[in-house]
Amino acid sequence: MPSYPIRPTFPIDVRSPTGTVKVGRQGTAVTLDVVAASGGDGALTAGQFYAALENAFPGASATVRDAVPSDVSNPVNRAYRTTAVITPGCALLVFVQATLSLSDAQIENLLASAALQPQ
Repeated sequence: MPSYPIRPTFPIDVRSPTGTVKVGRQGTAVTLDVVAASGGDGALTAGQFYAALENAFPGASATVRDAVPSDVSNPVNRAYRTTAVITPGCALLVFVQATLSLSDAQIENLLASAALQPQ
């Protein structure tokens, strides 16, 4: 019995995002993975995070900066000044979420868009 390719009835966007596309194989299937511009290791830099924050909520980084306590021994102040890599649940991310009253869904979207920002 011959096989025929399946043609989708919906549009497929094949443009590459800011990262690259890695093509692989699993058995006879072809896989396509998007590798973010950050190298694909899942580590988001503070610069990527703040760029995504400004794109999503203009002026938000200034609001966060103004809310940071001035006491250098405060854990939030230390996190704001020294956090290089943003991870879910890190002190800086928790502080930003509380300061801007962002929902968990908004934070997830923010982290996803941060992964596509140049490093």
